[in-house]
Amino acid sequence: MSDCDLDEEYVALIAGCQPAVRGLLRALIRRAPDVDDVLQETNTVLWRRRHEFDRDRPFLPWACRIAQFQTLAFFKRVRHQGQSVVDDQTLDQIAAVATSRTVETHAHSAALTHCMEKLPPEHRQLVESRYCDAMPVNQIASQAGRSADAVSMTLYRIRKTLMECIQKQVAREGQ
Repeated sequence: MSDCDLDEEYVALIAGCQPAVRGLLRALIRRAPDVDDVLQETNTVLWRRRHEFDRDRPFLPWACRIAQFQTLAFFKRVRHQGQSVVDDQTLDQIAAVATSRTVETHAHSAALTHCMEKLPPEHRQLVESRYCDAMPVNQIASQAGRSADAVSMTLYRIRKTLMECIQKQVAREGQ
């Protein structure tokens, strides 16, 4: 792979983790403008350190760790400006929990996407109508010419199938 291809792949990794890293930063930093600043600093560091990233390891935990260090640097700056902030040990504890949850949520989200793609099209449409479009069960049932109870039972079975698929996918990815 050429350096250009590697850089493009790396940019895609950075872009793909933005919502998760932003969520982590929101858990650590109160003000939205400060979150934006630290996210930008994190992205800059991620880019500068792109040659240090081990492509055999997951990217998100590495990006979250860099975001945590950037948050520490941010708090040190604002502490010198007289703003009160939490101590480093407390921040480390919060960051560890937030990072773990961020990585877990990201894994579950990716697994859900994978599992949704495996559903038959009519089941996928049913789930999207109910949960993405927030369509009431009665309206879905009316459009499908089915009873609301039948649609509810079908949705229950689909949710159960998705849950089992997600659990298997997350376990598989965790190995």
